[in-house]
Amino acid sequence: MTNRLPLLPICIAARQLVHFGINPDEKTGAILTPTHQTTTYVQESVDKYLAKGYCYSRDANPTVEVLEAEIAQLENGAGACCVCTGMAATVTVMTATLKAGDHCVITDCSYGGTNRAARVMFADLAITFSFVDFRDPRIVEAAIQPNTKLIFSETPALR
Repeated sequence: MTNRLPLLPICIAARQLVHFGINPDEKTGAILTPTHQTTTYVQESVDKYLAKGYCYSRDANPTVEVLEAEIAQLENGAGACCVCTGMAATVTVMTATLKAGDHCVITDCSYGGTNRAARVMFADLAITFSFVDFRDPRIVEAAIQPNTKLIFSETPALR
């Protein structure tokens, strides 16, 4: 007989995923989260807008909020932020982490858009980057400076 205990954490996580976010919709009573597609919302007043929190669904919508909460739970995180593209994620991380005078160690084989953003957009903001070979941790460590705030790699770097 095979010991099935190692599968227990996987089964618990799968059960949490299946049941997470199942809060009946207050308006419709729908048990599963409805898909809120791209739209703008009627704004009767600034106060009502602020109370609701939805202006344009690409900024925020109930479907994405459930997804973010589920990812945060899966990762045991305080929160999550879903964006529409990898470049949006990259720019979000960099702008949230770096300011003028900061430094970032970045892989020398990053995605072209990431490379251009670092060399052009962030250079204009007085943020410096060291592009290094991430296959050797000693090279990465040697590139760290006193003002290094971020070490950034992404999947194209998996050579």
